[in-house]
Amino acid sequence: MTNPIRVVVTGSNRGIGKAICSLIASRQHDRPLQLFAASRKGVDLGLSAENTIYPTLDIGSRDSIRALAQQATQHGPIDVLINNAGVNLDDEYSVENAKKTLDVNYRGTLEMCQTAIPLLSPRGRIVNLSSIASSLRPFPEHIQKRFRDPNMSLDDLEILAQEYETSVQHGSEQQSGFVGPKRAYSFSKACINAFTRILARDNPGLVINACCPGWVNTDMGVLVGTSKPPKTPEQGALIPYHLAFEDIGDVSGKYWANSSLRSKEAGKVQEW
Repeated sequence: MTNPIRVVVTGSNRGIGKAICSLIASRQHDRPLQLFAASRKGVDLGLSAENTIYPTLDIGSRDSIRALAQQATQHGPIDVLINNAGVNLDDEYSVENAKKTLDVNYRGTLEMCQTAIPLLSPRGRIVNLSSIASSLRPFPEHIQKRFRDPNMSLDDLEILAQEYETSVQHGSEQQSGFVGPKRAYSFSKACINAFTRILARDNPGLVINACCPGWVNTDMGVLVGTSKPPKTPEQGALIPYHLAFEDIGDVSGKYWANSSLRSKEAGKVQEW
């Protein structure tokens, strides 16, 4: 029996995550597909793919992450992990919500990656959903330099994240170089880009990238801007799908996006 291609998608119950799962299920693959469409409630998406499993996952919980990893690898390695789960709580900005945003978007996604890496097949792929909000341009030069340091370690990144959380506690985000309040989502996505580069550097046998899906009409997408987001979830799924399954050469550790948030292309490497 042919070993299936095993794919894990987090935050699959709605929006871009659901669209990514639908796109994966609708495409032809060179091996049978086993799709783990994970979400907090384990929602059945009714996908056409025969071998689809709907496990529960709270990426803020190490135990939940490890339980999913164990379930997904019962019969073999994971081939693709797409980290889509995340939150944006900046409309209800507080010390608690800023910490929750980092715990879910940054630390939870990193925990997913670190748990999955030893369980991936050779040349296995990880795709981390980031955002145009991850851009470092608003940050002062000294913060940009720390993020861009090619020798940055995960410990260095965690120190930077803790400094951000301290600035929120003291109400000193602007003075500390973190631009200002209501930036927890942006900062968490910058952390995702940073650890994507670090993990790719430290695991050269794998393909690990981050991407912005564009401005997509989802519950999270409507929180930004003053007009309706121009892209459907199905269009937003194209870049993550491209990085997960299509030919991107040996490119790893990069941030992918389109030149315009409205573009419906499959993305290219961009500076963030």
